[in-house]
Amino acid sequence: MTKKNVHKENLSIVQEFVDIVNKDNLLELEYEANDFKVKVVKNMKTSISIPQKTNDSIIDTKENKDSPKSTEKAEQFDNKHPGAVNSPMVGTAYSAPEPGKDPFIKLHSQVSKGDTLLIIEAMKVMNTIAAHKSGKIVFIGFEDSQPIEFDQLLVIIE
Repeated sequence: MTKKNVHKENLSIVQEFVDIVNKDNLLELEYEANDFKVKVVKNMKTSISIPQKTNDSIIDTKENKDSPKSTEKAEQFDNKHPGAVNSPMVGTAYSAPEPGKDPFIKLHSQVSKGDTLLIIEAMKVMNTIAAHKSGKIVFIGFEDSQPIEFDQLLVIIE
């Protein structure tokens, strides 16, 4: 086989992989055979920012039900807040020890240092996230069973 035909064949394989990644909504696809290796990675910039925006609007809706001032206060919070609890990993957040049970925390509830705030499942491992200080929960930035990103603001304790 000539070099030109091999090149065309390789481009064809790459295009098929791109189509598979897009069609099946995959994040990454890798293939290796002999001296030919292809890795197709989907651009994550848009995928990561979309859940965060959805999360903010969900929180704002809940906060509006409580009082008009709490929405203004929620907008002031960021993951640099002294009472912020940020996600240490990518995973799925759970607000209760198991489905149907009471959540670990509620808005305006009191917690003590070391109390469990939530569980993050990452790679089938349940990771307990504990309060780093005692105080009142003034912000909850996730919903039960919601996918979360690294360094995402989860809870504010004041």
